[in-house]
Amino acid sequence: MFARARVARRLQRGRAAASSGDTATARDHFAAALRTARLGEAWREAGQAASSLGDLARDAGDWADAEHHYRLAATQYKRAPRSARSVGARVQCLENLGDVLLLAGRPWDAYREFQEGAAAAGVDPARPAGDGAGFVTREDLRWTSHLATAAQAAGRRKLATEHYETVLAGCEARGDVAGQIMCWKGLAALAEGMMAWNDVAHALHTASNLYPALPDPEAHAREWVQCLRDLGAVYKTLGRREEQVRAFKLALRLEQVDASARTERDAARRTSETMAHDEHRDD
Repeated sequence: MFARARVARRLQRGRAAASSGDTATARDHFAAALRTARLGEAWREAGQAASSLGDLARDAGDWADAEHHYRLAATQYKRAPRSARSVGARVQCLENLGDVLLLAGRPWDAYREFQEGAAAAGVDPARPAGDGAGFVTREDLRWTSHLATAAQAAGRRKLATEHYETVLAGCEARGDVAGQIMCWKGLAALAEGMMAWNDVAHALHTASNLYPALPDPEAHAREWVQCLRDLGAVYKTLGRREEQVRAFKLALRLEQVDASARTERDAARRTSETMAHDEHRDD
């Protein structure tokens, strides 16, 4: 109990130092908290301290140190009495570890960590496609998406395609348009790696047609324009001149509409600021 109280104080001081930008002091507090927690067998608190050290290292771009501390944190959380908090914290740790390994250029190691994270979270990667047991959840889609991204980065195209198709099926079942766009773009990137240009064109064409169904398509205008430009470039490679021109014309039209809308929003904001300033001056 005494160890936990000391650790809690150290963690609190470390977080305060980190939030104020004093990373050196934060690191000292988190390291002290980790030592005390491990000596006192306060495993969940040890996990919190190690995870915080991992966050500092990640933010500093020190992938090796971040990996070390996230692995250590995951081990401490696994030792802790099983509860929703300890399991959730371990799952978050494994997700952070996978992200760091991707940044470090080790996608296959990241894939294995994402697999472990999915298992710890109770995710069935087959469930989004309807082959697993139970209802498709947002977590199912998120973790299967992590697996697809890591497999793609590792050059495991067949495996990545299977994961993207699994996520796509789940997104279609949920009516998740943004998720569908992400999947089609992922499939396009995989097809491009194999120079399967007709498949690339199909995937990008499908993705571009989904943008109008987004809740706020205007907010994604630049992304939509880029998708159409990429599609036009693929049509050019395939020698499909008419479709190429259509894609580029639509991209140009969207770009003009987006620029006009931004200009109007900026003008409205300036007018609002001027009126507010005038009212304040009158007071």
